[in-house]
Amino acid sequence: MFTPRKLAEKNRELISSIGFYPSLLAVAFFVFALITTALEYAAPVAHFKEFIAIVLVDSEENARTILSVLIGSIISLTVFSFSMVMIVLNNASAGLSPRVLPGLITRKSHQLVLGFYLGSIIYAIIMLINIRSMGDGEMAIPALGVLFSLLFGLISLGLFVFFIHSISHAIQVDNVLNDLFKNTKNEMQNIIKKQHEQPFDGFPDFSSWHNLPSTKEGYFKGVHSGKLCSLCQQHDLKIYIAVKQGFFTVKGFPFLKCNKDLSEDEEIRDALLSCFIFYVEEYISDHYRYGLTQISEIAVKAMSPGINDPGTAVKAIDMLSILLIQRLTICDVNYSFKHSQKEPLLYIHEASFDELLHDNFTPIRNYAKTDGYVMVNVLEAFKNILFRSSDNQQATESLFTYLEAIVDDVRSSISNPFDRQRIIEMLEAIAKIKGERGEALITQFKQEYKPR
Repeated sequence: MFTPRKLAEKNRELISSIGFYPSLLAVAFFVFALITTALEYAAPVAHFKEFIAIVLVDSEENARTILSVLIGSIISLTVFSFSMVMIVLNNASAGLSPRVLPGLITRKSHQLVLGFYLGSIIYAIIMLINIRSMGDGEMAIPALGVLFSLLFGLISLGLFVFFIHSISHAIQVDNVLNDLFKNTKNEMQNIIKKQHEQPFDGFPDFSSWHNLPSTKEGYFKGVHSGKLCSLCQQHDLKIYIAVKQGFFTVKGFPFLKCNKDLSEDEEIRDALLSCFIFYVEEYISDHYRYGLTQISEIAVKAMSPGINDPGTAVKAIDMLSILLIQRLTICDVNYSFKHSQKEPLLYIHEASFDELLHDNFTPIRNYAKTDGYVMVNVLEAFKNILFRSSDNQQATESLFTYLEAIVDDVRSSISNPFDRQRIIEMLEAIAKIKGERGEALITQFKQEYKPR
């Protein structure tokens, strides 16, 4: 039996496959070839063929030659293009982050090009096998089909040029970062827009709600909010998702809370749990947190000895700072008003500012703490966030707690006087925003390091 959860998993797996759109286009070309073959010798089409006779073949030998050349050529383009895709994916995994691969694989433009190649091959093959004897010495030549095959071949050449340009453009680290930044920012703005359109701040005390344990292990990636809210409305329930998106759950883990005790109502409990989606891949369209993680991982990868690209790391750090500033405008608990006008039926735990700060800057801090250039830019990113979060006491406290960890690391890892002076200058700039706390950081940095 296919539950909503299983259908969602299968749907995501199908759409994420590199062969999804090529398969659809191949079927479409096959159907078009059958239609062309059926109409090739109809009277209206015959009159039209007389009108464009100058571009139609009238020889069996020419038709076979054209179609054979087209089939061989487009197969070569297809093989080369698929090889290019594999090379790009391998380079992206080695030089950027394995988590950016789902986004590259599902890029529709590349799949549509490959699908057009496959469809053109199928179409030309069907036209080739339809060149046959009429029984009276004459040959039935699908002249219109050969013309379409020729047009598809010419279009394939143009698409090949586009494909080479697009694939080389897609693998450039600046373009990957820009796409991640743009998509992540858009996802955050969508949440901000929804919360502004339907503001709500009367959140209940979730600690008193009843736990609902998971019946499946895996990474929690999403929920069918419409289906879930419909069930909540039907049974007068409210649900709180107590874990952040991407959290790994095991069977029996209480990742949900409900305002009513459903321990004795197995049917309703199973119906609610079937609305939740679990899979491994990370798509920014599921949650903006995945975009932040991928940008952070690109920064860490850029600092590895094999790549050694601190400029990319600094650009990624700047993007993270902008996105974290935008996160300040999102409530720590998201909500959905679907099927309800009075109050939300679904509450969702958002990854907190403190969690995002730790998850995305800790790998960078640990990997780049000996690099004065990168750490100065990390401090500058924190200075910019502090400037925008000056009226948010909780975020300010989180930033300074983390700044203390950064200062502790660079104090023990960077000994060059020039680099240390640049760090002091950046800490002084932070002190201009928050004087007392900033001065404490400077004092901490100047103290003699004593291993704990």
